[in-house]
This record gives sequence, structure tokens and C-alpha cells, in this order.
Amino acid sequence: MNLSPLSKTCPPAKILMVCLWAMIAVSTSFIIHFGLFSKPPLSWLLSGLSRFDLVLHAIAFACLAVPAFMLFRSTYRIAVSIFALGAGLELVQWIATSREASVPDLAANGLGIVLAAFFVAMLKRADFAILRPVLDKAI
Repeated sequence: MNLSPLSKTCPPAKILMVCLWAMIAVSTSFIIHFGLFSKPPLSWLLSGLSRFDLVLHAIAFACLAVPAFMLFRSTYRIAVSIFALGAGLELVQWIATSREASVPDLAANGLGIVLAAFFVAMLKRADFAILRPVLDKAI
């Protein structure tokens, strides 16, 4: 499997591909860190807002799913894998005594993944010159 399928004639596409991989790495790191080890920054400020935590879940998983959907062709497998990551984190939170797992959090994770899939589907339909080499050469 060739992980950098772009030719040397398209440096902006290579830069975009590196940025997408970096987004996946950073998003995954944030999700795991804040899902298991600590509360999000300014959580004391956001605690007064009713269920704002669900919005953060959806945003975090959408930020992970968008670059993954752009880099890989199998949207279904990627969606299931990312959802499994969220379910695994909720399971670990349920087992750990310092964290609390919830079904609404898991549903918000899924909503973020679905919204990301729709967003990437719209991008694929649009004709963006810089995205075309990345989307055409997806793994």
C-alpha cells in the first residue's frame, strides 16, 4: 500500500495530505487524552451550559473523521473504526472510577462522524482543484 501516491508535480496536494495526517494524529491524541485523563480546558466555565459536552464530542469526532474520510476510500470502515474508538473510550470511562460514561456521549460521537461524512461527500462533489489529487488517490 503506497501511503504517498501523489506525483512530484503536485506539491500543494502533498502538503494537504501531510496536513490531513497531522489532523488525524492531533485529533486522536486530544480525544484519547481528554476522554481518559483530564477534563477539557475551561470545563468549569462550560459546566453551566446544559449538555455543551455533547457538542464538544460531536466536534472532536468530526475533526477526526473529516481527514480520515478524505484520505481513505472506505467510508463505512473508517466510520465504524472511529465509532469503535469512541465506544472503547466510553467503555474505559465506565470501568474507571474517576470518569463517567454515557450513551448520549456515544450518540454525539456518532453524530459528529455522520456530519463529517456528509461534509466530505459535499467536498467530493465540488470541484476543488487542490483536493482533486488527494481525493482521487485515496487509499
